[in-house]
Amino acid sequence: MVEFWYQLPVTASVEYIYKCALKAEEVGFDGLTHEDHFIVKGVGAGCRPECWTFLSAIAMVTKLKVGSLVTCIPYRPPTLLAKIITTLDHLSKGRVVLIYGAGWWKEEFENFGYTWEPDKVRVDRTLEAIRLIKRLWTEENVTFEGKFYRVKNCTLYPRPYQKPHPPIICGGKGKRMRIFAAKNVDGWMGPFSIDAVDEYLESKETIDRYVKGRKFIYGLATRFKMDKVSQKDLKYWIEKYIEIGVDVIDIRMDPDTENLRLLDKIAPVIRYFKSEY
Repeated sequence: MVEFWYQLPVTASVEYIYKCALKAEEVGFDGLTHEDHFIVKGVGAGCRPECWTFLSAIAMVTKLKVGSLVTCIPYRPPTLLAKIITTLDHLSKGRVVLIYGAGWWKEEFENFGYTWEPDKVRVDRTLEAIRLIKRLWTEENVTFEGKFYRVKNCTLYPRPYQKPHPPIICGGKGKRMRIFAAKNVDGWMGPFSIDAVDEYLESKETIDRYVKGRKFIYGLATRFKMDKVSQKDLKYWIEKYIEIGVDVIDIRMDPDTENLRLLDKIAPVIRYFKSEY
């Protein structure tokens, strides 16, 4: 059964974003995601609540699944991130998902005191962190000596609520990230426009070759101007994605400051698919 997730807006007050989260549950969304950024530039006045703090607050007042889209792995030590997500996994009784990426915004890295590294190095760091997080979530005692991270006799308690661990989903679009995901994690959330079904399918087929039939979550992260697309067209393209095997569709609507109104506008589409699928 396909799930529909809602991407929280960022160019509004914390209170407004919070109201949007509550409204998303009323509309019928299964889950919501939040960006792991610290700043907003070039899109008007707004804010970005810290990702995991805000997701924890929403999980406590809704029944929605919650996840990052995407967690910038270089921003937190993997041991800390594993502990944060495990805590939320227990508080939410198993409604948390880790969607990860390597980070892309050089200015933000430098603004907040993080070292900006070349693309290959950030990806190397990210993949190593994911390997370590999986071990921390599944092994009794972990000693790990990597290029970027080292732990000695590290034990993570409590264990995650979900077994063997919360779903780990790649949010990267690059081929190397996709192949790693196909071999090592639970899914992939590809960022594509609502009408880019053929492009998505091409990327998906690369993953299919390495998944080799094991259970794997295929997600679409899409963004569009809700006032510029008809409900008929939206239903058409969503059905096309479902036909090629997409399991989760994460929707972000522009403009961010109009999301309370836009949630009412997209509600009939969500309810249609909830009744049909």
